[in-house]
Amino acid sequence: MKRRKQIMIWLAAAVLAAGMFSGCGKKAEETEPEQEHSEAAAETQVTAEELLTRAKDAFGAASSVKGDLSMEMVMDYKAQGVEATLECRMEQKVEQTREPEAVHMAGTIDINLAGITVDTETYTVKEDGRYVTYTGSGGQWMKEAAEKTDGQGNVTETLELLLKDPDALTLEQVDGEGGDPLYRVSGAITGENLSGIMSTVGTLLEENTDVYDGLEAKAELLIDGASGAIRELSMDFTDSYNTLMQANKEAQGFDEVAITAFSITISGYEFDTVAEINVPDNVRQSAVDMDAPETQPDSGTPEETKDPEEPESKDYTIHQNEKGEYVLGTNWDDNTAGISCPEGFVYDEDSDKTWLRFNRREHDDVHDLTLTYTLYTMDDNYGEADLAQSQESSYAYMLTSGDYAEVSFDGVQTVTAAGRTVSYTKLSYIYMGTYYTEEYNSWTVLPDGRMIQCTVKEESREEPCSLIDPAGIFDTVFAALSE
Repeated sequence: MKRRKQIMIWLAAAVLAAGMFSGCGKKAEETEPEQEHSEAAAETQVTAEELLTRAKDAFGAASSVKGDLSMEMVMDYKAQGVEATLECRMEQKVEQTREPEAVHMAGTIDINLAGITVDTETYTVKEDGRYVTYTGSGGQWMKEAAEKTDGQGNVTETLELLLKDPDALTLEQVDGEGGDPLYRVSGAITGENLSGIMSTVGTLLEENTDVYDGLEAKAELLIDGASGAIRELSMDFTDSYNTLMQANKEAQGFDEVAITAFSITISGYEFDTVAEINVPDNVRQSAVDMDAPETQPDSGTPEETKDPEEPESKDYTIHQNEKGEYVLGTNWDDNTAGISCPEGFVYDEDSDKTWLRFNRREHDDVHDLTLTYTLYTMDDNYGEADLAQSQESSYAYMLTSGDYAEVSFDGVQTVTAAGRTVSYTKLSYIYMGTYYTEEYNSWTVLPDGRMIQCTVKEESREEPCSLIDPAGIFDTVFAALSE
């Protein structure tokens, strides 16, 4: 399960790396009122240190901040004799509030190897004294909780690190709009000061405190000389992240790897314009908890467990109606749909009301074919486009992993089956040279706007898949739906 979700973790690492530069810091200490803007603009002896201090104070005084974020990462790698270049570019809208502490990011990530654009969205909020991050991609959500350390998190702390070495700062006046002075301040964060930042950026890397010696991240800011407001902030992690990846390449499954670009830029800053950030109920309910025991690697050591404290009103038992159909539901509303056992399949006893599965096994259990049904209510948070992208993140990861071979992905196709319009995507691969898999992600939209999704998946050991008949499988799948 960990391997299947690594692409989601990779996307989360990129989003968190960028998100750390979006936020308000702790509330600024009370200071004497600033001089009038006209006086600041007239100041001819302004220093880089003064500008960074004013920018830090402006961030510390803001109740909220929002802006446009861009990230670029380019990686050359070699794994099991395959050489490739992975290019990842992210464009996000970012907003953050200080009271209560919350961050929301939404946008896209372009992945060149997959030839796709993945929609991503994250929320980071404080729950029960911990910081919980909900990360979504392709309609799938996961969540992770962590304690926030002093080294992680926001622009004000980044500026404080730059101010630790004022002699290394450089200052250049550039042309601004409307005649206001605009200054470019450049600096670097080096050595152990990088550990807090890079530990956030390098979520996938093994911890190694000694590796930060001699590293630096370059920073460049455009600051309004009149107001002290940051117009743009750029950070270049290329050299530092490359060194960290080199130190951990074997753990990541690479023979050779080189990060040739890793930079983050935020522009279009706005202050005090975000009233509140809330995590939607459907996100909270559907997110896979990455801290739960079932999502962790098996350590082989039994652990003491406690009975889960489920609300008494929650009943996930699946029932059959008077027609003998299994009643499929959701965990966020009262919608249901009736589904009969498809011809040639048997009911899987591990099913529940939100996850209905049927199995078919042949050839001494070498081939295993499963049908898994889920029900969705289309709204502004989830629709056909999300279902269409649900396999793309897995495909993107498999292209970069040495564990998978003959990976292929077919985009959305539409057919008529069982009198319904059915759309599907297809993902196929060989895992560890032994396990062959074909997986069809199919769905149909019901007359009332709801969607029934069915994942048709064949897994075969040591021989190619052969059970799925593309010409007839969707008739079998969707003929089982209640009229």
